[in-house]
Amino acid sequence: MFKKPLLLLLSYLPLSVSGAEFEFSLGAGFQYSGVIGTQFSVKHQESKYFISVGLPGYSLGMQTIVSDNEYHSAGFSLGEVQGIFDGDSRYGFITYNYHVDGFKNKGWVLGAGVGVFDEEPYTPLFSDERIDPSKKATVTLDIGYKF
Repeated sequence: MFKKPLLLLLSYLPLSVSGAEFEFSLGAGFQYSGVIGTQFSVKHQESKYFISVGLPGYSLGMQTIVSDNEYHSAGFSLGEVQGIFDGDSRYGFITYNYHVDGFKNKGWVLGAGVGVFDEEPYTPLFSDERIDPSKKATVTLDIGYKF
């Protein structure tokens, strides 16, 4: 699932990292890969490219500034949540973030997104019944702190 999006993301990465900055953040929501997670990102000019690892999943994505005052950014996040009592789930979101102290500064980030959530078929614990959920549209609310 991630081969095409990963190649697309890598094609947007700058060839030179001389002007890039690295950023680490903690947060909750699908942009941080689940209930709670970490996000490691590379910022280049007005964009950032990130990889997240959290409880219980992982994701990758990109954000870019969409306003002159650098408080608003838009992008995407693709990831997978590992199922404990049900099937693994894959997701893709178009995201919007508000950076309380600005995109290029440390501080709080509030985010939201709309996208698709696709859960694999699974058999519940202590049951013989096979459950085959379908893809569904969903929203995400995210909060994080950039260090």
